[in-house]
Amino acid sequence: MFKNKFYIFSLIVGLVLALILVVAQFPTARPVAKNIPIAMVNEDQGPMGQKVAKQLTDITKLGTGSQATTIKWTTKPTEQSIKRAMDQEKYYGAIIIPKNFSQNMQMVSKNGQPVKVEVLINQAKNATLANNVQVMLTGMVSKMSAGMGQMMLQQLQQNEVPLQAVNTESLTNPVVTKVDVRHSVKEKNSASSAYFQPLWMASLFATFLVFTAGKTIKVERQRQLWQLRLGQIGFLTGTAAIVGLATTWLVTYILSYTYDDFWKMACFSMIAAAAFMFIMFGLEMWLGFAALPVIALLMLFSAPLMQLAPEMIPAVYHDWLLPWLPIRFLLDGAKSIVYYQGDLFNVNTFKLISVGVVGLVLILLSISKDWWQVKRHFEK
Repeated sequence: MFKNKFYIFSLIVGLVLALILVVAQFPTARPVAKNIPIAMVNEDQGPMGQKVAKQLTDITKLGTGSQATTIKWTTKPTEQSIKRAMDQEKYYGAIIIPKNFSQNMQMVSKNGQPVKVEVLINQAKNATLANNVQVMLTGMVSKMSAGMGQMMLQQLQQNEVPLQAVNTESLTNPVVTKVDVRHSVKEKNSASSAYFQPLWMASLFATFLVFTAGKTIKVERQRQLWQLRLGQIGFLTGTAAIVGLATTWLVTYILSYTYDDFWKMACFSMIAAAAFMFIMFGLEMWLGFAALPVIALLMLFSAPLMQLAPEMIPAVYHDWLLPWLPIRFLLDGAKSIVYYQGDLFNVNTFKLISVGVVGLVLILLSISKDWWQVKRHFEK
């Protein structure tokens, strides 16, 4: 039995698949956020504002060891500048120290009014990580506030100020946070990732059927081969347009997602479907049926993108695998359009077009390969 190569082959395939499936779960096994981009805006010119800003930005690590979350702070001059940066998807959150912060802090013990510090959260950048950032930033401000309250009470006692004349209750929490969520995903929590499986699977089955149908057509001349390939490209283009439009309509009708511009999202879906179909068909032209497991693996390794932010993906996965996953261009581009009112032709659209162009080149180059095989068959 073991002399038959297929028994050995089945063992090898089983071990390889087990390894691949375990590696595919690696990003979600212990996700830890590293170098989270957070901004600090200090609009106060007083010494207290400067001290608080430095105290908060000095916190660059939360936790211990390899499981510690790290923060990458950036200083921005104004609230408007950080809002514009968030519109460009640059930061998950920000802390804004308002004008007259130092002056207002001096009045806390007298008027009993805590000073507000604003926390901005860019939720659509990645809802899971953004919510964690909200908890993290509000917790940092609360801890800082409690420390400042204790310090202010000690100073009052050292100066022998009668505590009866001081609003000591307000000093337990002299600084409070006001949270402002920008680009909220409320009621559209998965409106961008909803296109992931429909477009990818529709593209897979469409190209597979076109590829299989092409195998049944007998070609005797190079001109016929060109006509066949151009006809297949034209059919896939039309199919991509229908699939992209239908998917957008189904997401709107069945999932009740609404968009500021339905046709912008529909056109983007058409471009994504065409890019997927062309690259899949190009791979099938060169690898044959062996392209199917390659396409399946691309989908398998892309699944973590739907739930994990790039900062939560391990470095090896992020640096070596992520750049080769065309599905991330669909997810990032759809997110830009759905939550940030991005243009149809954003950077991810052009990346999808590049993927489609690579697929078209593979398809056209396969004509020479297939014609060489046809000529060899005739010469025999």
